[in-house]
Amino acid sequence: MIARWSLIAGLLASTLATAETLEGQVTHVRDGDTIEVTGVPVRLRGVNCEEWDKPRGRQATERMVQLTRGKGAVCTLNGERNGDCVIGWCSVDGIDLGDTLIRERICARCNRYDPERRYVDAQAAAGSWRGRVPGYCK
Repeated sequence: MIARWSLIAGLLASTLATAETLEGQVTHVRDGDTIEVTGVPVRLRGVNCEEWDKPRGRQATERMVQLTRGKGAVCTLNGERNGDCVIGWCSVDGIDLGDTLIRERICARCNRYDPERRYVDAQAAAGSWRGRVPGYCK
């Protein structure tokens, strides 16, 4: 397990040192708003999905698996981190994953972490979010 984390840390350090874009195979879906691209955990910026152990969280995780299974992703990283994750916007086949999840009412826009207002139109099209929005998003 330690060797795996060392490998991930090394990949992450080398990836971030050379580019703001991370491209590669989606190797794992942690939950609706966190995927791993070539083993590097990426948290979607400006998107809030309920945790995987909640009903809406399971739906979000399952949808993310459908969107990314067997596909490559392109993630634009913003230079921030949250725990072991880098933060960014990711697309598969040219389609923004966060935008898709919000428009499908599976996840919601997290206002605080979307200062670029990237997902305002998606949230407006989806309407009010019926799930729980954490206090840090407001």
